[in-house]
Amino acid sequence: MRTKISRATVVTPFSRFQADIMCRDGVIEGLVEPSRGGVADEAIDVAGKLVFPGFIDPHVHSRDPGLTHKEDFAHSTRAAAAGGITTILEMPNALPPVADVPSFRHRAARHSEVASVDFGLWALSLGSENLDQVPRLVEEGAVGVKLFWGYALHRVTRQLVYNLADEPPEQLILPPTNGEVLELFATVAKAGGLLAAHCEDREVIEASQRALRHDLEGYGDLLAARPDVAEATAIATAAELARATGCRFHVVHLSSARGVEIVRQSQRAGISITAETCPQYLTLTDEDYRLIGPMMKVYPPIRRAADREALWQGLLDGTITSVGSDHAPHTVEEKQQPLAAQPAGCIGVETLAPVMLNAMTQGRISAERLAWVCSEGTARLYGLYPQKGAILPGSDADFTIVDPQAEWQIDNAHLHSKHKLSPWHGRRVRGRPVVGVLRGQVIMRDGEPVGAPSGRLVRPRHPQGRAARA
Repeated sequence: MRTKISRATVVTPFSRFQADIMCRDGVIEGLVEPSRGGVADEAIDVAGKLVFPGFIDPHVHSRDPGLTHKEDFAHSTRAAAAGGITTILEMPNALPPVADVPSFRHRAARHSEVASVDFGLWALSLGSENLDQVPRLVEEGAVGVKLFWGYALHRVTRQLVYNLADEPPEQLILPPTNGEVLELFATVAKAGGLLAAHCEDREVIEASQRALRHDLEGYGDLLAARPDVAEATAIATAAELARATGCRFHVVHLSSARGVEIVRQSQRAGISITAETCPQYLTLTDEDYRLIGPMMKVYPPIRRAADREALWQGLLDGTITSVGSDHAPHTVEEKQQPLAAQPAGCIGVETLAPVMLNAMTQGRISAERLAWVCSEGTARLYGLYPQKGAILPGSDADFTIVDPQAEWQIDNAHLHSKHKLSPWHGRRVRGRPVVGVLRGQVIMRDGEPVGAPSGRLVRPRHPQGRAARA
């Protein structure tokens, strides 16, 4: 099967140029001068469009299995395809979680049956409970090991427990101590893997909630209950543990100016630490609560304008390597509850690319930088480059094809997740993924998935390399 992407404006992190892209059997065969490509079984004329390496969403919670009333892998990957994403990295905290090699293999086989895009799998740390499994999971092909730092887990289901008082002590795997976390850092380092964590210090949050003295009544209460010092404390501790062990450590969903500064200082000190942020932290602030309401509740919380500006600066100067959606669906009924009662998290895999493309067309980020944070930089971070994240001979023929002039409105009714409730509903944006190509096959046209599910598991190349900064 030969596919030609003709009259393309190819965007890489370091250049933009005109070419025809020749693909054979799902792999890029070569790039030639426009109109010089040979005969193909399918030709896709993309004149006037931008062709990016297929976008990657490294932070997706599909809730499958266990909580499929909220979402499932078929819906989340269809939503990804519809939004111009060609690869997702699936978080491990479904029920049961990916915490050992048998669960990894079972999950990979099950997801392959319904995946509309390629996918990698995260592994979950259960502290000392599965420390011996961590090297095996890295060797099996986990893209990273996720630590929900400061959270307890239910001993039977392995589900996150946000309030320790909700369960009898004997039913809990308690949050790991810093000593146990140090052992985890050392184990991941020895295995050559990547360790990532939700960075909010539990004891700081508990003290902040005690000081609040009442339930959440407004968005200011949420910020007071989960302050930026909780994030900063956890990141600073992680940086020291990474320094001590040589472990590659990654901060997911970075939300605060203070967090950005600690990551930047740690990188300058030579510590192997990277960071991701999300569209919600780059485009929304506490002021948006008046319009969006409790539905914008996420953890860590969306903060103030100064935090948003610091995150943009970190994204542009290389402190932040990657952008992920933190797609975390709940039912419409759950997300319409009052602020204190509703769960944290929102859908985002389908809107990641449109929101970031709108920032590009507004001049907030260059197309080249976007190609780094949504494609190559993310692929390098997780050891997937150059199979993913590149438009090079031998790379997978994955492309996110964008019309930079398209003006349109994000609408819940047109989204593809099981529960359609986006914080960007009603927002006018400019720039839209109009064609998605996965291994040489069109999987999306004009925001609608096409074709049968064809996604496959992707594994890091071992040993995983350090993420380059650009």
